[in-house]
Amino acid sequence: MNVLLLSLLGAVIILDKYALGEFGISQPIVTGAIIGAIFGDIWFGIFLGAMVQLVFLGGLPIGRDIPPDGQAAGIITATSYFLLRGSNIMAHSLGVAAVLGLIGGVVGGFFDVIARRFNEKLHTHFLVHEEWLYVCHAAGLATAFLRGFVLFLPVFAFSSVFVIPGIFPQITKETLTIIGMSLGLANSFYLFVKMKTVVYLLIGGVCGLALAVL
Repeated sequence: MNVLLLSLLGAVIILDKYALGEFGISQPIVTGAIIGAIFGDIWFGIFLGAMVQLVFLGGLPIGRDIPPDGQAAGIITATSYFLLRGSNIMAHSLGVAAVLGLIGGVVGGFFDVIARRFNEKLHTHFLVHEEWLYVCHAAGLATAFLRGFVLFLPVFAFSSVFVIPGIFPQITKETLTIIGMSLGLANSFYLFVKMKTVVYLLIGGVCGLALAVL
């Protein structure tokens, strides 16, 4: 698959985060399915997306807090894995893709800060020159697009040619599942298990078990 086209696709998908409304398309489990379908392995794409979703479950952009970019991490992890699989074994590809995804999430959060600062300047300019409304909107969309494209292109180019040394640690699908589920449970407890809501959580769990049994 052409690296340039994949980078363009990723940049378009990441527009779903803030720039063109949040419809959920940029969420890791969805992008994993899309990228998996492109490479002919939709189920493994969903698996990768689900694992990334669990890892970044607790990262919420509350107030001025900007967490690592889970959406970018999902796109990078899934795409990098399939690109690496072209010249590497599965266990090595999973390990490197996971590392690239985590790094990409951190760098993506940094790019997010830069994009927000630029958008604040656009907003300030619009308040003074209201006739520039459409220009400011277009500039904001271009910034969001370039933010993703600049992040994805070098990572995908690297993944398409990198041959992983044999001494690099291997990660199996089972190991990645354990890591993802563990972090997902930790994030879930952090988000949902609170004294005021624990009763409702227990009731929901009991109802879920009852439905599963019946």
